[in-house]
Amino acid sequence: MERVDKNWHTRGIDTYPVAAILGSLGHYGVPMTEERFLALTQEDFPLTIAMGWHEHWKGTGQFSRFPAAAAEELWRRLKGGELAPTDLSLALVNLLTSLNEALDMKPDDGTLETRFKVVEAYLPRVPAPGDRREKFMAEMVGSMGEWLEVFDGMAEALAENDQPALADRFVVFEEALFPVRQGTAAALVKAAKGDQYGALVDLRLIAGDSKRDDFTRLSAIDGLFQFDQVEDAKTFTLELVDRAEKEKDVELASEAVERLTRLLRIDPKRVDRAELRTRVEQLSRVLEASQVEKKG
Repeated sequence: MERVDKNWHTRGIDTYPVAAILGSLGHYGVPMTEERFLALTQEDFPLTIAMGWHEHWKGTGQFSRFPAAAAEELWRRLKGGELAPTDLSLALVNLLTSLNEALDMKPDDGTLETRFKVVEAYLPRVPAPGDRREKFMAEMVGSMGEWLEVFDGMAEALAENDQPALADRFVVFEEALFPVRQGTAAALVKAAKGDQYGALVDLRLIAGDSKRDDFTRLSAIDGLFQFDQVEDAKTFTLELVDRAEKEKDVELASEAVERLTRLLRIDPKRVDRAELRTRVEQLSRVLEASQVEKKG
């Protein structure tokens, strides 16, 4: 049986044929064929597939991390160009690296534009909204590691550092990848450019729009908190509290509790603290009832 040799991590797994990669998987405890791998990809993405393989993996030393590399390489060879989460995360990290250099006023040789175009080309290939997109994004976010924090603050950092065109271009990526931030991310960039009044107008419109997704509204509420608009944040949070209680929406209830608790933490002596604590208790009962139903 053809197998990958112990120098695979220095030669590069891309230099070996598919048969050798499959042979090594089987040799170390994970029998695999092209057909079986493609069946796995109908449900999951490479890193999740590799995690499943690790449950039975017998490889050590140079082969201890082989499953992740094998899953990524098989995906690229067998999936006909379908985007892998790590393809996008790597492109984003490369772009963020160049943008950090722009913030440091380092000269650019054209690399920044190239990296913008790579991400722009990848975005239409991200799965459509649904379970598959959620799995894709979870894997992409996980593979970014500490770079996710850099991503989250980049658009505002560019705007604050006199790079408005780059900020506007980057925030399009942010809102495309994280739809719950649509409108809010752009409003934060607007504030970073100096138009805080306009940003607050936008945030209030989003937070108070009952036709919008609840979690998009929560994102805008968080923006209001960021600018110390506590009473506006309270008003819109209570609207979502009512919805969570009425619809017994556990996820929304959990998020609403977090915002109500934040209000109490900002000012423990609020005159309405008893009312807010009552609402927290009511939402807690919604969460407790859900746990009882799950156990039942």
